Amino acid sequence: MTSNKNLQDIYERVYSQGKEKFFTFDTLDITKKIADELNYKDLEILEIGCGTGETAYEISLRDPKLVTAVDYSESAIKTAQGNYIKSNLKFEVKSIEHVVGKYDCIIMQEVIEHTDNPYSTIQKLTEHLKDKGHLILTCPSFLNIRGYVWMTLQLLFNVPMSLTDKHFISPFDMEKWAQECNLSLKWFTFRHDQGSGDKMIYDLKKRLTNALSDANFNNTNVDLLLEWLLKASQYEVETVSNGAKALYHFQKTNNNSPCY
Repeated sequence: MTSNKNLQDIYERVYSQGKEKFFTFDTLDITKKIADELNYKDLEILEIGCGTGETAYEISLRDPKLVTAVDYSESAIKTAQGNYIKSNLKFEVKSIEHVVGKYDCIIMQEVIEHTDNPYSTIQKLTEHLKDKGHLILTCPSFLNIRGYVWMTLQLLFNVPMSLTDKHFISPFDMEKWAQECNLSLKWFTFRHDQGSGDKMIYDLKKRLTNALSDANFNNTNVDLLLEWLLKASQYEVETVSNGAKALYHFQKTNNNSPCY
């Protein structure tokens, strides 16, 4: 499994060369979901893994007291500082291990699946929340056609379809961790077309072909599978749980006890 140090090196290259060359889809829809999830007015916000700053900037427009946005990629922070300048927004080169202070809201967009231990990460972040503070996370979700293909290859044949994802998190995982940390939790999924639609086919075409090749498996029938999946996806009905991305909104309660 890729170590977090290796991930840091990978993302430094990604941001120094331009992230558009690495990511399949842009993340503006994820930014909007996060920005619309909470009234940020007068709050102190921390975003961890802010990348080039789009989400932090969008949140800064919602009248928070301060948005502190951190990432361990120097190239990402340099780009963010050059693109977004506001009095209530600051960017810092910092990893999650060096977070200090308490915040009204902590945001991690597409980061939790890259951490060494997601549950321990949630434990740590809970300690940095003020009373009744909010923790908003987004990450891939796998309760959809794309996810079932992905998890079958991963769990049965140890064929990873992502270079950087260390964990494959589903709503039942987050529900368990919220209960153990005595946090309230609301969640929903989105990007249904990536879970079982045209974007799924586009995404899996690249991932399946490359992953099977890397594992020395025969990949000549990928197009046949994708043709079948596209037909099958027409019978899928959108639900709260079968999108390809999930947003999890945790909140500290009055009787929070330490996570165990």
